[in-house]
Amino acid sequence: MLSLVPDQTLTPPAPTMASPQWWGADSIRSRARDVTSGDSVFVKIYTPTAAGYIAVGSSVRATRSAGEAGLGPALLDAQQAEGRLVLADLTDTHKTGTLADFLDTGALERLVAVRRAVWDLPTGEVRRASVFDDVRSLDARLRAVQATLPSDYAWMRRLVTAAERRIALHTDAVLIHGDANCSNTAVAHGNGEILLLDFDWAAVTDPVQDVGSVLLEHAFGRLDARQVFELAWGSFDEALYARARCYAAAEALRGGLIGAWVDSQDPGTLEYSKFSDWMFLRARVLLGDPAFDDHLRRLS
Repeated sequence: MLSLVPDQTLTPPAPTMASPQWWGADSIRSRARDVTSGDSVFVKIYTPTAAGYIAVGSSVRATRSAGEAGLGPALLDAQQAEGRLVLADLTDTHKTGTLADFLDTGALERLVAVRRAVWDLPTGEVRRASVFDDVRSLDARLRAVQATLPSDYAWMRRLVTAAERRIALHTDAVLIHGDANCSNTAVAHGNGEILLLDFDWAAVTDPVQDVGSVLLEHAFGRLDARQVFELAWGSFDEALYARARCYAAAEALRGGLIGAWVDSQDPGTLEYSKFSDWMFLRARVLLGDPAFDDHLRRLS
């Protein structure tokens, strides 16, 4: 275990987009200095509420694997029981990614290349679960505490369940990052190198789910969503595109449930309330799109 002393120079996060965000709301983040080496490090400690629904051990293993491959910051130390990760400090060399950073096709290409590189990492002991499993787990938690959910939640849940039932089981499961939110990227000053952050929803599952995550963040409402899919997958396939769109809707619903769960446990967490409303809205738009029925019919 590293011996650390506090460092109060952590730069406050920059706004990531106009939509509600929750930069660091699931953890306490700070800079510290390694007593032995004198190096600055970045410390992330999950809040008790977040540690209750995030598979911390799985996240640690995925973070370590990505760091060793140069796809994310190096994991220097981890205390799983405490939900504490010590990472290489990127504060002075990188910025938190925003949607504006990926409007350029070249930047988006670099991003999807890094995300696809995660698929080649060893799966190790990372959790094996789909976004549908996450939705089910969160749904059970919320029902157990009789939490308040949107009036149209049953409709959204029914459509997501219909998509899950129509997606055939696949054996080509790979390690995926699991959440393409822009704030989960670090963009280097100068050369634009991209590293992935926060492997909280990393899992061994269908790689098309990761493409769906990219569509949710980078092609929501865009007319060129098919081109973004082709960029992320490497070629275009109508059935796989339909599957990715269904995964995107399921991930939006998962986001809404995450926010609703934390609100039920800690009503004063405004960031989660905003995030929940925003993600339920996204799920509503995707599931209410007349094309969603076509996507369901194309699933196999």
